[in-house]
Amino acid sequence: MWDWLKAADTIHAVLTVLAAIGFFHFWIRTRFWFPRYVHWLGGFALALGLACLAILPPDATINQGGWGGLKKAAFVLVFPGVVYFFFVFYGGQHAAYKHARQPNLVACPYCRDAYVIRGDKCSNCGQEVAQ
Repeated sequence: MWDWLKAADTIHAVLTVLAAIGFFHFWIRTRFWFPRYVHWLGGFALALGLACLAILPPDATINQGGWGGLKKAAFVLVFPGVVYFFFVFYGGQHAAYKHARQPNLVACPYCRDAYVIRGDKCSNCGQEVAQ
């Protein structure tokens, strides 16, 4: 029984990695485009990282030893990095890109089974949708 669960877990992990690779490939192909609200979320995450850095006590581990500036910069940049990473990883960028590029998408008034760009023919019934 446990072997089946382990196999299913492995298959799930492989499919998740493949989907993530596909989404990151799409992100590169669209020249790293993001909708404006993701940049707002990234800016808020950056402000959150700066606020966390500001409330750290002077004897915190991040202030000990060398490379203090680099460690602080990495600490602050982790927060917006998480926002952007998970937006791409879970396919939000792909969905937002498709929606932004097809604003004239409407339901076919003849068959109601397909969505068509105004002025094109319906792929389901072949009727031309008016502008």
